[in-house]
Amino acid sequence: MKRLALLMLGSLLCVSQSEAADAVRAPAKATPPPVAYKPVVRPDGRRIVALDIGHTRGQPGAISATGVPEFEFNRRIVSLVKERLAQSKAVEPMVINPDGAPITLTERTRRAALAGAALFVAVHHDSANDKYLQAQQVNGKKQFFTDRFEGYGVFISRKNPEFEKSLALALLVGGELEKNLPFATHHNEAIRGENRPILDSERGIYEYDDLIVLKSALMPAALVECGVIVNREQDLLLRQPAMQKIIADAIAAGIEQYFSAK
Repeated sequence: MKRLALLMLGSLLCVSQSEAADAVRAPAKATPPPVAYKPVVRPDGRRIVALDIGHTRGQPGAISATGVPEFEFNRRIVSLVKERLAQSKAVEPMVINPDGAPITLTERTRRAALAGAALFVAVHHDSANDKYLQAQQVNGKKQFFTDRFEGYGVFISRKNPEFEKSLALALLVGGELEKNLPFATHHNEAIRGENRPILDSERGIYEYDDLIVLKSALMPAALVECGVIVNREQDLLLRQPAMQKIIADAIAAGIEQYFSAK
């Protein structure tokens, strides 16, 4: 018994020392200082718009029906929106995390605030609730799909300090997207993980109050889900350059209209 007790004590000491060593090695998570936010206006009158590429290379978000990471879809749309807005006389686009490096959600909006961005627009592509997903084999790998849902959605948060302006932005972007795409209403379904209120069904606007990038942004903010990539037909369509241009032009047009209306 004495030998057993000594062994147990030694084991506990090893665990304790290991945890202590890990604690020493782990970098301290410092809280960034508050940002003194002020929207920047360039001498020529242009306003900065932060374009946020949803997810990262390491955490790429949803996976399409054929195995393409969401991050790749998001990056392509942001690249096209930036290209279009670079020609604008009202807007100067900036891209948040262009290389897809690890980044927290609040750091995304912090960078936008530090740059003096007047708007924050996050670009994503959509999936569906797990209960609808079915397995299939694609090039020898298991992938998941559902063909029940298609279309776009624009999300805003009432916890954003500029909710009314966020709504105005969302209505303009949604109004452009609905010209060529259906509204994906599945996030309104009364099930766990969904149940998001629809604010405008014609222009595809959802309320999602606790979405971190929306509520932590100090400027008007919207998140655009460009299409449902777990839908097999949508997956193929959303990879076509012509459709990508349609989506990017719609987002850019909504942003430009926001400033022309002021």
